[in-house]
Amino acid sequence: MALHFLRRMAPWAIAFLLILGLDQVLPPSPGRTLALIVGYLALCGRTLSVIVECVVSVFTRGHRFVAVQILQQQGLRMLFLIGALIALGDALNAARLSWIVGEELAALGSSLANMLAALLTLRFITKFKRPIKHLIRNRAWRVRREGGTTVELARIVAKLWHIPALLLVVVSLLAIFITVGDVGTALARSVISAALLILTLVVTGLMQRHSERRAKRRRISEYRRRLERVGYALSHMLTWVVFAELSMQVWGGSLFGLGQQGMAGVGIGQALLALGFTILLAWLAWIFADTAIQRALMSSARSRGRRVNQARAQTITPMIRNVIFATIVIIAVIVGLANLGVNVTPLLAGAGVIGLAVGFGAQTLVQDLITGIFIIVEDSLAVDDFVEINGHMGTVEGLTLRTVRLRDLDGILHIITFSAIQSIHNMSRHFGIALMRIRIPHTMKIDDAITLMQETAQELRQDPVMRHHIWSPLEMQGIDRFDEGAAVLRMRFRTAPVMQWDVARAFNLLLKQRMESQGLDLGLPRLSVSMEGVPGDTLTDRGRDEPAPPRDAKGRAPGEAGIADLEGSLNPQRASPDSS
Repeated sequence: MALHFLRRMAPWAIAFLLILGLDQVLPPSPGRTLALIVGYLALCGRTLSVIVECVVSVFTRGHRFVAVQILQQQGLRMLFLIGALIALGDALNAARLSWIVGEELAALGSSLANMLAALLTLRFITKFKRPIKHLIRNRAWRVRREGGTTVELARIVAKLWHIPALLLVVVSLLAIFITVGDVGTALARSVISAALLILTLVVTGLMQRHSERRAKRRRISEYRRRLERVGYALSHMLTWVVFAELSMQVWGGSLFGLGQQGMAGVGIGQALLALGFTILLAWLAWIFADTAIQRALMSSARSRGRRVNQARAQTITPMIRNVIFATIVIIAVIVGLANLGVNVTPLLAGAGVIGLAVGFGAQTLVQDLITGIFIIVEDSLAVDDFVEINGHMGTVEGLTLRTVRLRDLDGILHIITFSAIQSIHNMSRHFGIALMRIRIPHTMKIDDAITLMQETAQELRQDPVMRHHIWSPLEMQGIDRFDEGAAVLRMRFRTAPVMQWDVARAFNLLLKQRMESQGLDLGLPRLSVSMEGVPGDTLTDRGRDEPAPPRDAKGRAPGEAGIADLEGSLNPQRASPDSS
């Protein structure tokens, strides 16, 4: 590397030495001074570019070769120009050149040169951020496999190297225009600030990496997980607060009035500390409350033997979380204002009056809200449940804080307030029962009928569509009743929720197909007709071939009681009840 540096720098150094020799021989003139300046600028620019080239050439192995190639092909010219501009600014500050050009013009030229150098440096950092990141980060496979703090530190520095570099350049650029002492003091302060920033970024990066590693470890309780997140967040905040305080101390200020004689700064610092402590307590209270809500929902759903209903969680969780969050925020704001010296008594009195007015003016609304909270918390309803509410049967399409939207079987949408609900019949929980009552033909034996039902049920359970919805074998409950002389068998399946009707219809269809294939028919109702004669009239009173006289429904012959005979005449004597 030393030979490479000498080989690249020797011609430029020799040329500059020749210019210095000619400067000693030739008489003073503007051309001699200009030649000396040009040689000095070229030597400084070449030195910067060759130093960077030699440093990056060390990383030419493995995956870093492409990054080195990009820097060598595209970055050396920009580095040469940056070094030349820096040298020009330094040269214009020299007493000899200032006397020749003029102090004001030399100062203006030096400022412009330094400003251009800073702008080009910003451009270089943003353009080559990714290649330099690869140079810092990439390591051999053996080193990466072993890991360790060095590898983690290299990853963090590679990810964040451009931030302190940009800060250093920006502060140097501002030091040219803002009067904060001399430029050297400003640059020294900026270097210290950049070093503090690098240290802060490294510390926060290590904490972030440690938190990610702990998150991938074994399962822990939700309370511990969230408290660890709070601890890491507070560590990050504390690190940045320390950075801000140290940086302000470097530039002659203070964030909390530490080390200052003024009492105002101390008072403001104490108020900020009290406000921060209040925010921390409110944050912890919110974490415990939110975690308790989530654990209660999970345990409630698991105790019922069913998975957590996503729609229910989306309905109830935002409602309770918003109420608790608003309560914690209001209390924290009141306490924070009290810590800042604000009189909060009028605020509390006004809030009490507003609460009473709302409570008396919206009693029905409050009743709907309270009833809805209990219904949702008890998990009596959820979106997509099939229920019967107040005589309306259908699917729950949505739940709000005050109403439930129910779509019935006719497609009508019913919007029912929670306070109007008298009873809830939920048919979507845990399981369903597909109940079938089958009338058995009169000519079929009961044992054959039971065998037919069992075979039909077994075939249905093997169906690729219905087998996932049937959760138990066919339960034969026996003869339910005798309907018009035919036995009615009662049987049932345990099914998935809301699938009991589909299973029952599929069973009836398959049973009908099997009975048709076997030439059987269902037990139809039978009508028995019996013929009776007139009291006292027997078939032996007349001959078998002699037709019986026509009589009416009461057994009366024609002419009796004023009824016309077949020939169309009336018999008044027989028609009269008083005739002898």
